[in-house]
Amino acid sequence: MDHASEPATLAADGSTPATTEPMTAMNERVRYPLFGVGSLALAWELLARLAVDGLTPLSDVLAAGVGLVASGELFVALAASLPKLALGYGLAVAVGVPLGLLMGFSSTADALADTPVTTLFVTSVASLLPLLIAVFGAGIGFYVVVVFLFAVFHVTLTLRAGVRDVDDALVETGRVFGASRLGVYRHVLLPASLPHVAAALRLGAVRAVKGMVVGELWVYAGFGSLLHGYQRYGQTDSALAVVLVLMALSVGIAGGLGALERRYAPWHHVEGGVR
Repeated sequence: MDHASEPATLAADGSTPATTEPMTAMNERVRYPLFGVGSLALAWELLARLAVDGLTPLSDVLAAGVGLVASGELFVALAASLPKLALGYGLAVAVGVPLGLLMGFSSTADALADTPVTTLFVTSVASLLPLLIAVFGAGIGFYVVVVFLFAVFHVTLTLRAGVRDVDDALVETGRVFGASRLGVYRHVLLPASLPHVAAALRLGAVRAVKGMVVGELWVYAGFGSLLHGYQRYGQTDSALAVVLVLMALSVGIAGGLGALERRYAPWHHVEGGVR
């Protein structure tokens, strides 16, 4: 048998397959979430069929979702809502990431920005909606501002906390090797902060989807209009189908950002997937 044609799958010590570790990690990232979702779906269906009369079975909700796709209503809502989400979230990232980095790196900037940022963070955006409608009207500007406010402060504060969590030993190592102050920021702090940037972006994306829905529920449009219509006429299965679509949208965006993190900041993941 010609062993020269076999792929090199052994580690350097010849004992452990080298290519199986990434595959195992990827399988775990897929298998465990699928198991969790499957368990929740089964529990929902059983509870609706056997125990809770007022709960719509998941199978009926999924059938209603197929109807939404077939009728085109889902795509109309997506076309109306996604531009607002993209604009608001993009602005939140453009403001929140630099501000969070600055507050994390500079104690002076943190002292100046901490009080207003924290105050706005703890303020309920929903309580500001009447004022925002009065200021921006019911056009796209209103939705963009709502999405922005829902996301930006979570991005900022998550990133600030992450930057402060960077190991001081990394900074000292950079200085030992002769890095200047700018070099420490560029070659040590910024790369070490990338995983925290990814975490802030994921949290901000989920918050942005929530802001989009809240804004559209106040001024009927997109998914908010669908939810109002289905709830008004007692179409619970269709309303829940819309909710599932919104959940899938949030999970999909967060998953995509997680994939980018694994691609550009792989050092954040240690063996076994434990951080």
